[in-house]
Amino acid sequence: MKFSASLPLLRDLTSSDPYKETFALANVAEEVGFDTLTIGQHHFRQGDPSDPLTIMGSVATRTNTIRVGTGIFILPMHDPIQVAEQIATIDQLSGGRISLGVGTGWNAFEYEALGVPFKERGGRMEEALKILKLVWTQEKTAFDGRYYKFPELTVFPRPIQKPSPQLWVAGVKKVSVERAARLGDAWLCGPVEAMPDCVRLLRHYRDACAGLGKKGDWVLRRFGWIKPTRREVEEGVLPQYVKGLIGHWTESSRDPSLRTPDVAALVERIERGENVTPAEIAQDRLIWGSPEDAITQIQRFRELTGADHIHVAFGIGLPAEGVQQASIGGFQEIAEMMRLYGREVISAFRGV
Repeated sequence: MKFSASLPLLRDLTSSDPYKETFALANVAEEVGFDTLTIGQHHFRQGDPSDPLTIMGSVATRTNTIRVGTGIFILPMHDPIQVAEQIATIDQLSGGRISLGVGTGWNAFEYEALGVPFKERGGRMEEALKILKLVWTQEKTAFDGRYYKFPELTVFPRPIQKPSPQLWVAGVKKVSVERAARLGDAWLCGPVEAMPDCVRLLRHYRDACAGLGKKGDWVLRRFGWIKPTRREVEEGVLPQYVKGLIGHWTESSRDPSLRTPDVAALVERIERGENVTPAEIAQDRLIWGSPEDAITQIQRFRELTGADHIHVAFGIGLPAEGVQQASIGGFQEIAEMMRLYGREVISAFRGV
């Protein structure tokens, strides 16, 4: 089993070292046994990082063994040649510890503001993924696509990892998971998808990988919050956390092609104003409660999907409009949670 985590972005802009607590959490994650740390991306939202690669490059130089990555980097908004150079640079800085997790995103305004047509995001993603692998693995190479063209060139610096840094590709549609199978090294299953939807999408992904003769690596992403006892979470942070996330969950479940009947029924109950408890909403979406609860939940996820890589985002994913921190919890609370998760949960699956 592999365990990875999102890195909360904690900043104190009055300090001479504003990201000190963020980097300290990275050190905690490394110490307690996480395999990878990731950070996401959004433009024009105060609480979210617009430049996760710079942050993860800094994390890489302050850690020794933990892998660093993105989850997710909105690749179609950016020039793939420049991204290839940035990732190769971090690969060298880290001694070969970078993974690039990418997705198309959902916010049309970000594309509009950056001058990239939102409707082209799928096609641009296809070409960008091909370009990254091409320029990382080959020298003196050219590309002539619909969206990107460049003459014969060699990208420098060259990445350390061979054949190239890993590409993790996110998506919640059949076409997206099939793209992950064709052009990625792993599929990132979104944290807002309920377990029935994860199972359905995973079936498409594995079928596509089987047709290509590929192993079919993937990462199950979940939001999370754990404490020594279930009651501390259920009566404390869970209502606040679920309330903050509910908008993302209902929006992601609105498209009939992206939901199973039981998920659709839950969304309809919420929208009718029925009394749906936070625990019911969180059941298939969060890793939460006591360490024993978390172990039981992960075991269930493994039984349903065969997952061997679990990613947890502690307190992350809340709406970031007008706030400096798109998460809940301060340094001490998150650090204690990471240590508890490592000591009690990760250790329970080591060697599995």
